[in-house]
Amino acid sequence: MNEVLKTIIEILLDIREMVGGFISPRLLIFQLLSLIISGVFVWLIIYCTSRSGWLNKRVEDWMDYLGKGDVGKRRRLRAWNQIIKRMRTDDLSNWKMAILEADRLMDDLLKAAGYRFDTADERFKQIKPEELSNAAQIQEAHRVRNRVAQEPDFIINKEEALGILRVYKKSFQEFGLLD
Repeated sequence: MNEVLKTIIEILLDIREMVGGFISPRLLIFQLLSLIISGVFVWLIIYCTSRSGWLNKRVEDWMDYLGKGDVGKRRRLRAWNQIIKRMRTDDLSNWKMAILEADRLMDDLLKAAGYRFDTADERFKQIKPEELSNAAQIQEAHRVRNRVAQEPDFIINKEEALGILRVYKKSFQEFGLLD
């Protein structure tokens, strides 16, 4: 047993000597190569983090928590820009998604405005014409949104979708979200 252990130790020491003999004269090259590879990985981490928006989201969350700036408005503006981008396509599913997103954005604004009901339907029903000039149109747009969400074969043309989004846009302007 002792012999086997000695043999294994001798083999490991020989391997160490061979590897050390190979690496020692080239140590500077290995150090430079590892520095370059590490730099590339650090750059990749920074690049991916900035492109994903993860860091911006964390900063906005902290700003919201601290009460600095109007982060909610910036998020809603980004959401509205996404809706506009969806409507620029010729795809029916993108138009439907734009309607769903606009309705969700309107629901968020209603919650922020103090409409405290359990469901979005209840919040939309409670909008009064003196609070919002196009209250009836918003309620109709919400009904269309419900059809889009509940009927997979519901078809809407681009002009109808644009009309619904104009209704939401007018409401967003009255809430001060859009200029």
